[in-house]
Amino acid sequence: MNAAAPPHSENRHVRLRFGHEVYPLDQPRAVVGRSRSCEIRLKEDTVSRLHAALVWRDGVLILEDLGSSNGTWLNGESVKEPRVVSPGDEIRFGALRAAVEAADQAVPDTPYSLSDAAYDYTAGIIPARPAGTLWRLASVLLDWLIFSIGSLVPFAPLLATMGAERYIFSPDVIPPSAQTKSLIAMGCGALWLLYAWYYVIHGWARRGGTPGLRLLGLRLIDWRQRIPIGYSRAWLRLAGGLVTALTLGLGYLLVPLRGDRKALHDLLAGTLVVHRPRSLGGPARPA
Repeated sequence: MNAAAPPHSENRHVRLRFGHEVYPLDQPRAVVGRSRSCEIRLKEDTVSRLHAALVWRDGVLILEDLGSSNGTWLNGESVKEPRVVSPGDEIRFGALRAAVEAADQAVPDTPYSLSDAAYDYTAGIIPARPAGTLWRLASVLLDWLIFSIGSLVPFAPLLATMGAERYIFSPDVIPPSAQTKSLIAMGCGALWLLYAWYYVIHGWARRGGTPGLRLLGLRLIDWRQRIPIGYSRAWLRLAGGLVTALTLGLGYLLVPLRGDRKALHDLLAGTLVVHRPRSLGGPARPA
C-alpha cells in the first residue's frame, strides 16, 4: 500500500498577516509563539511560548491550539480542537490578531491609522484604549522607582569597595589606589549604561514597554499598531523624551489635550501608550 503523497506546493500559497508583517505559510508545520524556536515568533506577553500551530494536512491548512494561556480564536470562535483555515479568515493569538490571505493578494500601501484599526483586524493588535494622564504619570513614577533601585546593582562593586575601605579595613591596611577605584568606577558606569539600555531602549523596542508600563497593564505600540516597535523607533522616542525633559515636562501637557493621549515624544516618535486589552475571551469590537 502506497503512502499518501504530501500536499503539492501550489496548495500552500497562503500567508499570515499581522498589520504590515507577513509570514508565508509554505512549511508543513509553523508554530506560533514567543519562543525562539517558533517559525512565527510574536513578542507579546499575551502570546504563550508555544501558542498554536498551523499544519498542512492533505492540502488543507489546519489550526491547532497548543494549550495557550489566553487562547486561540478563529473568526471570533475559540479553537478547542483542530480547525480548517482558509484565506479570508481571522485568527487571534492572545491579544494579537492576524489575517489569512492568499499569497497573491495585493498588499495595501496605506499604513493603518488608529481609526482604521478599530474596524480592520489586519492591524495586528486588538484596538485598545489610549492611556490617560494619571496612568502615564503613574507609569513614569513607577519606572523611576524601579530604575533607581536597579541602578544600585551595577555600582555594587564600587559601593562594596568604598564600604570596605571605610568600615572593614583596619588602619594599617593600604586602601585601594585612586587609579584602582577609577577603573572600578568606569566598569560600573559601563554596566549601568548597559542596564539603562536594556531597561529603556530594549524594553520599548522588544518588550512592548518598560517594566513600569507593563506592570500597570500598559503597552507601547507604534503608528502601525505593532508590538514590538523596533529599535529605530525606540531611539526616536528617547530623543523625543529628551526634548520633553528640556521643556521641563511640558510635553506631557499634550496628553490631556489630545484624543489619542500622545505626549510630545510620542508625536515625534510615532508611538502610542495604550491599555492592554483586559478581556481576551471574545472578538474585539469597535468602541
